[in-house]
Parts: sequence; C-alpha cells; structure tokens
Amino acid sequence: METNYRKLAVLALIALTSATTPLPLKAAELSDNDKQFLAQYEKVRGALAADDLEGAKKAAAALNEEGAPIASSEKIAAARTEFAKLSDHAIKLAAGQNGYYIVNCPMLKKDWVQTSTQISNPYAGKEMLTCGVIKK
Repeated sequence: METNYRKLAVLALIALTSATTPLPLKAAELSDNDKQFLAQYEKVRGALAADDLEGAKKAAAALNEEGAPIASSEKIAAARTEFAKLSDHAIKLAAGQNGYYIVNCPMLKKDWVQTSTQISNPYAGKEMLTCGVIKK
C-alpha cells in the first residue's frame, strides 16, 4: 500500500513539474523590415568598430528616423552613445534568431548584435576591438 502512495506522489510531482516548467519559445520569424533594419544596423556597427564616423553616419542615414541621431553626430563618442539605443532594438529582434550573435563588452558594460562570431566591438573601436563575449 505504501508503495502505491509513493508511486502516486512521484507521478503527482512529475505532473506538477511538467506543468510549471516553461517550454522553450521559438523566436518569431523576422519580417522583411526587421531583416533590413538588422542589415543596416550591422553596417553601422562595422563602421563604428572601424572608428569610421562618416561610414557610420552614412549607414545610419538609411535607417531614417531611427538612425537620425547617429547620422547627425559630429563626434564618434556621440554616435556610439546613440548606437546603444539602436542596439536595444536590434537585440530584441535578434534574440533567438539564427545568424545573429548578441555580444557583451564586460569592460564597457555594453551589448550589441553582430553577424559574425569574430568579436568586433563598436563601442571601443580599434582601441579594444576584440573586447567582448558572445552571450548567445
């Protein structure tokens, strides 16, 4: 009789655990607009990593309103500050998507998205180009 109670208790525990354990969510498919945003974001990221303010401004201009603060930046530090805001949006889009890597620079405490596993830090540029760790 005691064995039956144990079996029931184990089964109840399994049922409770199964019911409360969240299933992994599949990332929603990116829209064409999201893909275009991420492609242009990658161009901005690459230019900032290369310390190329003019390239970053040109790439950001293609992002229209979202990229306007970078496109009008007069200093690379200002462009990098604005890039952090773009990165928030890019991280939300890229999370769970194949081909996109969310990277963190532990020294600057900044995150970004890139399409390569080779770290290329847009916040530090050539000064600390490889500072970063892939989070995904």
